[in-house]
Amino acid sequence: EGAQVRQVTATRFPDFLCRESFQTIMDRPEIVLGCAAVAIAGVALLSSMRSSSSSHDALLLQLIQDGREGRKPRGTQHEDRPAPDDESNSVALLSGFTMQQARDHAQQGASVAKARTPTEVLLDLQRGNARFWMGKAQRPEKSAFERRALIMQQYPSVAVLGCSDSRVPVEIVFDQGLGDLFVVRVAGNGLDVSTSASLQFAIHHLKVKVVVVMGHEACGAIKAAQLDEATIKKEPADLAKALLGIKAGLDEKRLKCIHDPRSQDREAVASNVENQVEQLVKDPALMDLVNKDQLSIVGAFYEISSGIVDFFHHVSKPGSPDLGG
Repeated sequence: EGAQVRQVTATRFPDFLCRESFQTIMDRPEIVLGCAAVAIAGVALLSSMRSSSSSHDALLLQLIQDGREGRKPRGTQHEDRPAPDDESNSVALLSGFTMQQARDHAQQGASVAKARTPTEVLLDLQRGNARFWMGKAQRPEKSAFERRALIMQQYPSVAVLGCSDSRVPVEIVFDQGLGDLFVVRVAGNGLDVSTSASLQFAIHHLKVKVVVVMGHEACGAIKAAQLDEATIKKEPADLAKALLGIKAGLDEKRLKCIHDPRSQDREAVASNVENQVEQLVKDPALMDLVNKDQLSIVGAFYEISSGIVDFFHHVSKPGSPDLGG
């Protein structure tokens, strides 16, 4: 087979053609220099890749060996970190940190979150939304170290009762990252046993400082809740029950006096949000936290078209700044 390949090659590229082509190339220095430059760059790239690969493999093997022998990883930027206290931390060493350091980081984060006031937390939330709608979102991502710390505990500062609408991704709208928000999403952001229980967990166990009830522009659940009861009852039982629950909190007589469709939409959504906030403040335990300046509750309206979140109906400790309009 090798002889046949050589014969075909000789037939397609005669010797005289190869000689003439070579002579043509040699008569043009710019082509020769260009080819030489490409060849040199290729050799340098291959050499660099081999060197980098060898260094990476050597470091990886050294980290594994250090982990097994209980030593600090050598030749890294973390010389001051303690040696692992068990073999399970060998895996953590490959990322440059130990499980104990992750636990310490989680505890530190929880302490910082605990020290913040409701006013500080709400201001931070408003700044995050401003970054989002101005196109300056930071999209805060957690490092591997921070994600491991979150395994130990969560310490969000805000709980959000929002709508399940796909156009209202809460963390993105407020430019927040993993572990920053405790989010409860349900069609029409309505309060029922499960959503109320979720918020109570966030308030009493996670110690969030702010509860946001957020509706949004063009909410299908709010529109459907304004249909007549006979039409609503034709829906599946659970959906009909949810819509009727929302309908009960709307002042439909007043809403019918608003003739501009967009204004009526906003007013209906805002009325639903205010109703949910009023239900929350009926809880004496929550109001006790509010009066101690450990919690604030605020309504919000998200305008899909602009990305802006308006805050209103702010329930907070008397004398504290009213950041909810």
